[in-house]
Amino acid sequence: MSVNVSQCGVCGRRVYPARLWCPACGHDRSLSVPVDQAEIQAWTTAVDPVADLPVVIATVRALPEGPILVVRVEETPSHAGQRVSLVERQSNGRLLPWARILPA
Repeated sequence: MSVNVSQCGVCGRRVYPARLWCPACGHDRSLSVPVDQAEIQAWTTAVDPVADLPVVIATVRALPEGPILVVRVEETPSHAGQRVSLVERQSNGRLLPWARILPA
């Protein structure tokens, strides 16, 4: 399981979500590449307005080369740098990035 990110076919810069042009070099050739793991940078807890339940939202850096993504996490992380696996889940007709905490 993974999340697909966009990688520039010229300079290799990875971004999410996909862009029309690479923010690093300006070229318009990109590839969709899977990223499987990331590390937690920061997180917060919010309330889902529909379900009225708490949800954990985190900023993660995909490994090994980025990019930074904002994901929903299934449980609360214990520390920055904690490793997660990345998956895509369908929500309201769109694929969105989610993360699962990996065992230490």
